[in-house]
Amino acid sequence: MTLFERLKKFVYNEAFGGVLLIICTIFALLVQNSFLSDHYRELLNLNMGFVAGEFRLEKPFLLWVNDGLISIFFFAIGLELKKEFMQGAFKEARSIILPFAAAVGGIIVPASIFALVNVGDAYTLKGWAIPTATDTAFALAVLMMCGKHIPSSLKIFLLSLAIFDDVGAILIIAIFYTSKLSIVAFIVASCVILVLLTLNLLGITRKSFYFICALILWVSVLKSGVHATLAGLIVAFFIPLFTKEGKPFLKEIDESLKFWLVFVILPLFAFANAGVNLANIDLKSILSGASVGIFLGLFVGKQVGVFAFSYLAIKSGLARLPEGANFKQLYGVCILTGIGFTMSLFIDGLAYEVSDIFNYADNLSILVASFCSGILGFVYLKFFARA
Repeated sequence: MTLFERLKKFVYNEAFGGVLLIICTIFALLVQNSFLSDHYRELLNLNMGFVAGEFRLEKPFLLWVNDGLISIFFFAIGLELKKEFMQGAFKEARSIILPFAAAVGGIIVPASIFALVNVGDAYTLKGWAIPTATDTAFALAVLMMCGKHIPSSLKIFLLSLAIFDDVGAILIIAIFYTSKLSIVAFIVASCVILVLLTLNLLGITRKSFYFICALILWVSVLKSGVHATLAGLIVAFFIPLFTKEGKPFLKEIDESLKFWLVFVILPLFAFANAGVNLANIDLKSILSGASVGIFLGLFVGKQVGVFAFSYLAIKSGLARLPEGANFKQLYGVCILTGIGFTMSLFIDGLAYEVSDIFNYADNLSILVASFCSGILGFVYLKFFARA
């Protein structure tokens, strides 16, 4: 095998997405804490948009990434979810129970730990959802690096758990992190959803129709006060599985998005959000309720919550262990769910709109907890969780 072929194989490996995110994170940290920091902030705050008559849609570059590009990521999650329910692992009701229970535990326990650490502080408590998220790309990349002794069923478990985890994040954002609601925008969004339903029932598979509807729905949801990421998930549910000729339509769209997600959207999201300013971080900031709550929620709460709820589901007979796996290996995967990174940074930005309110110690806590979860999970699975 030539050097080029080996490089191509590595790039298209599922673990490469996580590696690329690590590179972008390090790059963002270096740029933010160097002579380029002013240019970095100027780029993120660069106002962009368009005006049509009285309609205006202008946002800083950072929000175009966090409101716009990340909606495409959740659209892909929605496609994956629909595919699994219609054709894949979720087709049987029992197969849903384990990842669903694990995802619920991974939300309840970290949120409870954060709330306990910050009880009595109303402002800091707004960040209760920060440690409930898992970064799928990072966690999967670490799992893929752990060796062939890890059963492939655990990869499916992690992916299934991540899907429910991401849906949970969308619902949390939609319910708890919304601004003033607009009835007019809601009416427009409802009309678009009816159009999408009609297209689906008629079996129409013109991509341009769905693209136009998705664009109008995204703008209307954005203007409604609900976070725009919800639009991506809604559109995905109305994408037909097949064309009238029997050709895979949803799978084709899903496959066409993978390159953009791995090489553009998620790396750009990491670069825009991981630039933590380390200059003003002091011991007081590091030991603040937000920082401690985030670290304990991600590093301790996620692995304990995911494993405890999974264990109870299995022992009660409602679910079964992934094929070929044992509880030691399952716990190793649960450790990896503490890699919050991009999703936790995203929710952090929604919870605390003033990014430097804690001198960026909250962002640093996310990175440190994610790093610790990744290292511990890798070492545990690699050396202590063999069958």
